[in-house]
Amino acid sequence: MINSDTEQYRIFINNLQREEFRHSALNDIKNLLTFKPAREAIGTIQNVGITKIVRCLNVPEKTHVDLTCEVLRICFEKFNPGDVIKTYTGHIMYLLRHEKSCVRKLAIDEVYKALSTDINTLPVAEYQDVFVATGQMVTDEDLGVANTAIQITSMLPPEAYPRVLEEMKIAFDGSSSVKCNAFEVAINISIRAPELFRLCADQEYIDFMVSELNTNDVLYQLNILELLSQLAVKAHGISYLVQRGVLQKIAVLVEALHRNLLGSLLVPGYLKFFGAVAHSYPREILDKYPILVECLFDTIDSGDPGTLPVALDTLGFIGNTIEGKLCLASLGSKYTQAIQKVGQIVRNSPSDMKVRALQCYASLIGYSQDPSAPKSGPIDHRVTLMTREWFRTLSTNPGPMETLFEMCKYPFPDIKFAAFSLLDSVCQHQWGEELVARTAGFVEFLLDRGMDQTKEAKEAKYDIIRRLSHSPAFDSNILMRLQTYVEQGPFYSEDALQVAMEEGD
Repeated sequence: MINSDTEQYRIFINNLQREEFRHSALNDIKNLLTFKPAREAIGTIQNVGITKIVRCLNVPEKTHVDLTCEVLRICFEKFNPGDVIKTYTGHIMYLLRHEKSCVRKLAIDEVYKALSTDINTLPVAEYQDVFVATGQMVTDEDLGVANTAIQITSMLPPEAYPRVLEEMKIAFDGSSSVKCNAFEVAINISIRAPELFRLCADQEYIDFMVSELNTNDVLYQLNILELLSQLAVKAHGISYLVQRGVLQKIAVLVEALHRNLLGSLLVPGYLKFFGAVAHSYPREILDKYPILVECLFDTIDSGDPGTLPVALDTLGFIGNTIEGKLCLASLGSKYTQAIQKVGQIVRNSPSDMKVRALQCYASLIGYSQDPSAPKSGPIDHRVTLMTREWFRTLSTNPGPMETLFEMCKYPFPDIKFAAFSLLDSVCQHQWGEELVARTAGFVEFLLDRGMDQTKEAKEAKYDIIRRLSHSPAFDSNILMRLQTYVEQGPFYSEDALQVAMEEGD
């Protein structure tokens, strides 16, 4: 920016001191800076400063405050991420603690821009106060400001946290939503690394969260369970929860749900927590906490549309691993009855519930998503025998594969995709490949590219055919057709090939 523009900027800045000129002066600054290249604008802004602009935030007129925020935002946009905070640290601290939410939002956006670009752009030793002020803003009454504060405080450099977490405890005296904001930060930090988790635990965030489960506020309780579920899937998290007796406490709370008038609203939250833990530690949870198992099976048996979707997801999540399948099978008749109920849901329920039940079946029968499963060669013969029996519960008349075949042909994309997911799981087993080979018309259906219109269905079918393309269940002619399909890819089209050939001619 040339000197004449700098002098003009200085004149506009000085005009801000007179109330009758303030509005026009702010607009003049806005118009002067908006389209100036950053390199030119920065020199002038730093030469003259922004102090008198900041003072305009302390006037009663809302229009002046809004316009002042707009002018400051234009000034800040000229700087590289972090440079505004480095150059105007005192001003940023003032803005972060301003009484007007639009001003706080302006300042916290600058902190977010800096840290999201490079977490180390603001050294902790120099900007600890900025981090503390941001951490305290998780309690902000403005939802947008609080959410940005949560994002920032969740990604600070590790050395910032001892003091930030200590100062952020002001949230413990706030409303349930404010406390949840602080809990969210603590969990986000805790799942980053065991050392950060220990810091949160030492500052009593985890214990305080657990103690708050005794609340009568259903939404608050569900939010805490959701956050604890995220922690429970981490080895250091579940270890701490077990040591502190948290799982036993949750089991007691589950047992009391039937005496709570709002118990049905809480069931999904407890099931989600239970599923998150049992997915990673099925034997420990299913053996030691039978009340959680009973809650899961009772919910599936009840057919309550409000709680059934989460119950189906939970059952599938637990049985997604080989160890989970074996642990579920060890429960005996209770589990057998549960999976028979899932089959009834597939056959007799509305579309949305049918989809959830099919996805549950797919998780229980397939094993490809289990990182501990063998990449090649046979799996545990018990799994082979169990999953075949479980698949038979899908339908008896017609048989399960005929029923699945019909659902793969459904015109509804969501049901068709869920059916393909189950078919993919079935085809992970030799008995499944053999059932496909014996089901009249199934292979022809799979090879017919005209049956599927959506990208998801084409990709799902392609994955199934790729599984089958080397199966000993088929004769050489079928194998050759399957392998040709795989070579051509999921989106091959005779029409597209013909067009390409004609264009080549």
